[in-house]
Amino acid sequence: MASRDSRSSFDELFGDDPVKSYTSAYKMEMYLESFQDFEGNQEFFSKFGLEIQKSARIAVARRTFERYIPTALRNTPKEGDLIFLPVQNKLLEIRRVEEEKNFFQAGKIAPYMFGLNIETFKYSGEYFDTGFAEIDIIADNNAYNIEFTMTAGGSGTFDLNEVVYQGASVAAATARGYVVSWDKPTRLLKIRNIKGEFAAGTIAKGASSGAQWTVTSGDIQEDSSNTYDDNVRIETEADNILDFSETNPFGEV
Repeated sequence: MASRDSRSSFDELFGDDPVKSYTSAYKMEMYLESFQDFEGNQEFFSKFGLEIQKSARIAVARRTFERYIPTALRNTPKEGDLIFLPVQNKLLEIRRVEEEKNFFQAGKIAPYMFGLNIETFKYSGEYFDTGFAEIDIIADNNAYNIEFTMTAGGSGTFDLNEVVYQGASVAAATARGYVVSWDKPTRLLKIRNIKGEFAAGTIAKGASSGAQWTVTSGDIQEDSSNTYDDNVRIETEADNILDFSETNPFGEV
């Protein structure tokens, strides 16, 4: 189970956390009630296109939850926390916590177990650093990342998931992000969760490794994690139709 933290202020208007982070995870036994198959509408076409809605139900005993989860962190499971199923190799999000799973004598204050309604997790830019490779790799495989070519003659080796930045320090960085992969022989560096714009001809530094390499080139429109990405192709075709250097491409004022 991975607990949700926040890397931004909670949005009171939309009731959501714009930048979720998961920095801790705990192993515990849970009972999968819907064991045959996922429930829900499964795969179907809606007016918004193809949607995949797979849900399931999980029960976890209160004493089991309290045994593994620090009381300072959680007293009960929370909506937004994630459940990782090793057998299915799937990450699922808790959508609803049912504290009245069974009738009990002590009342709602001390339920015997919690019922969790879960759905398949849809990655949308969350930050993962739980310490479990099978969970953290989900962000590396799904996050929008840009591939940069570095100039020969740099020093050091970038560490996986470390902060890489340009500027005097991480706090005063003009651009920063997290390392997805670093291939030293080809000098290709993939970065995700980028803030700012990495400039060519400027040194990129690793916050923990101390590696320093100068950026040669990198296309901010090219998502290296998606082979079907058409951003660059659309931009190239648009340049042949519209002159974006004009202040008013639709005519004179």
